[in-house]
Amino acid sequence: MSNQISESDRLRLPEHICDPDPRTHLFVRLDLRTGQSRNRVVEDQYETIACFMLNKNVPVDVATHFETARNLYLYAWFVYRFYPVAEQQALSCLEFALRERFPDYVASEMKNHKRGFEPGLRKLLGHAIKEGFVKNENFSVREHWARKRAVSRYEHQKSEEMRKAGVDSWEIDESEAVVTQEDLDCDWLQIFLEAIPSIRNDYAHGSRTLNNNVCHSFELVSEIINQLYPKFESVP
Repeated sequence: MSNQISESDRLRLPEHICDPDPRTHLFVRLDLRTGQSRNRVVEDQYETIACFMLNKNVPVDVATHFETARNLYLYAWFVYRFYPVAEQQALSCLEFALRERFPDYVASEMKNHKRGFEPGLRKLLGHAIKEGFVKNENFSVREHWARKRAVSRYEHQKSEEMRKAGVDSWEIDESEAVVTQEDLDCDWLQIFLEAIPSIRNDYAHGSRTLNNNVCHSFELVSEIINQLYPKFESVP
């Protein structure tokens, strides 16, 4: 079986440990202001992940889990298959943070479970939402997400117009996308309550998923953990 594994996925020889994964160079960095692109460098990889940070008062064990996830993302520059591992680690960090934040709830759920199991990620996150520790209005990037939602709707609309017109290309201008009140009022938490455990379970049970577009999970995890452990502690 080993001879069927892609050369890029084999155990690295010592002399090639620091070589970028060949798939790393399939992507470029685009300057949205000028429209110019350039080859990505490892500093870009660092810059992408360094912006996701936890509050200083997050417990050190939780913060260490998150740093492990960030390092896995950084080192995916050299081993492309570290991307899903990094995302899985980030989601596991979220579950760990929730367990650490609500020890009494965990103990109660274990006591009431016929086999003494701990509550899973979905239950823990649901508890945090129900008790008001995590709120839609407290996401710092809520307006950014609303903008992305509006752009996605705009692009879908233009795609339909292209299809009906029977053309292969159409110039679009994302500035035409209109953010509605519905976009701003979107119940992101309900979406995340469904999506996050699903992604985590996909990895936990073995998965063929492989892509480098995992930063949204880091954004979610850091935002939620920072709400669980706010800079200035307050009662929900």
